[in-house]
Amino acid sequence: MQSARKDLFEKIIKVYPELSPKKMRVADLILKDHKKIFLMTAKEIAQECKVSEPTIIRFVNDLGFSGYMDFVQYMKGLLHIELTAVERLQKASQHIDEQNTLDKYCQNAIKNIENLRNAISAEDLKKIAKTIFRAKNVYVVGYRASAILAYYFGYLLKKIRDDVFLDTTLSWEIKDLIIRNGKSDVMFVVAFPRYPSKTIELVRLAKRYKIKIIGLSDTPKSPIITLADQYIIIDVESISFIDPFAHVIAYLSALIHEITFLDESKAVSYLSKFDEGAKVGNEFYTDDGMDEPTEKQDRISYLSSFYPMDIKSS
Repeated sequence: MQSARKDLFEKIIKVYPELSPKKMRVADLILKDHKKIFLMTAKEIAQECKVSEPTIIRFVNDLGFSGYMDFVQYMKGLLHIELTAVERLQKASQHIDEQNTLDKYCQNAIKNIENLRNAISAEDLKKIAKTIFRAKNVYVVGYRASAILAYYFGYLLKKIRDDVFLDTTLSWEIKDLIIRNGKSDVMFVVAFPRYPSKTIELVRLAKRYKIKIIGLSDTPKSPIITLADQYIIIDVESISFIDPFAHVIAYLSALIHEITFLDESKAVSYLSKFDEGAKVGNEFYTDDGMDEPTEKQDRISYLSSFYPMDIKSS
């Protein structure tokens, strides 16, 4: 994001005349290649600039950060937007060790889940659930890497209420629906780095038509969070170029649970219809095996009458 990068450079330029020669070396490295900093540890930066690690700490204090980890979090928010998949892979490759890969990913997932538990309160979860529950129509959208998260949430939400519209392909139909509807609707937007520009365009269109935006993203600097009326920030600590989303799935599951029990009897009614439709449509395998399909077109018509199909791209 250009404005965030500009903010970093302005911080450095503001203090530059007062810096010691050693601190100037650090400043010069960042101004020359700010992405490189994210791929290095404090020790590596110190070695590159031929200064001590305490000099690095004092330098980031001069920029207004409380400590080196505060600076790292700031850089993470900035560079998650800018780093390519190859650059993230290069960062991961610098820290390859002999630890079992599955163990590493499991430990990473556990850390993310613990961070999630500490970051989001039960009250925060309930507020989002109530907004979705009260909406006339709910649009669930997410593209590229976020599409699978949007699909998971949209699929489950359709099982417990009507008027849910899922879009993971940016079809023309989602835009038509936004224009036709309005103030009593909600758009639930999932956007993790790198943020697709089409997602931002769609959110701006929805806001123009007074649709309430709930944003789910990874940092306060996310362009989706800055546009949202309500938001959920879920940090994603990654050990590779692959973003792990186990904890995001946990949050979405908990959100569906909260929405369900705002009106349990209504949810039971919808779930019963879903089960009935699945049985008529021979959707799932049972111990009795799968029946031969009969009157297929009648079954499809019956299913679509109460379980709307996903929006398809033209």
